[in-house]
Formats: sequence, C-alpha cells, structure tokens
Amino acid sequence: MSRYDDAWVAALSAGASAADADGSAALLLLYVVTDTEEGKVAFNLTFEDGRCTASEPGKLPRGTKADVTVTAKESVLLSLWAGERTRDAAFMAGDLKIEGAYERWLDELVPRFSTDPWQSAWAAAV
Repeated sequence: MSRYDDAWVAALSAGASAADADGSAALLLLYVVTDTEEGKVAFNLTFEDGRCTASEPGKLPRGTKADVTVTAKESVLLSLWAGERTRDAAFMAGDLKIEGAYERWLDELVPRFSTDPWQSAWAAAV
C-alpha cells in the first residue's frame, strides 16, 4: 500500500478545500515523488478558481499535460510538508525541480500552499 493512494490524496485535498476562491485560472499540478518504498510515484491536484477541485494518485492520462510539475525525493517533500524546510531553500539547493509554468508556481501555488488550510493539510499528510 502506497502512502500516495486514493485515500491519502483525497484527505490532502479535502483538508485544504477551505481555501478561499481567488478567481485564478484553472491549473493542473503534478507531483512526481522519487525514492519512495514503491519507487517513483505521482499524484496530481486540479485547481479551479483557487480551490483544489480534484485529486488523483498516479500519473496523468496519456495526452494530458500538467501546467506545473514538481519533482523531488520523498524525504525532501516530507521535510517541506512538515514545515522543516522552505521551498525556496530546497529549490536553490537543487532538491526541488519545477517544470512548466514556473511563474504560476511562484505567483499562485507557493502563496496558496503557505496558507493555514494548506499548511495544516500538508502537515497532516506527513
């Protein structure tokens, strides 16, 4: 059983669903987590109007492309989600790879993930 199964991903997005709508454009975020007990795993989150409206474990369906893809070792992500390390520090050290719409990562996702609902959701997911 993977940490990143249906129940885990659903709990993560449900925990953060209290975030306020902000009028932002739809965004598809893919996390690729390496060095897990299961090898490389993935999960994705869909945002509409600033809220997480869908989440799924696994890769995206063929032909679907994420707006932003985040790739990191599981240990790095767990330290980020637990609040032990900042995203900036991990990125600058080369431990966090961001592909796609980097501006949207910086302007939309980083501030969103810094809100209380998301901080609590990430911490509970660890």
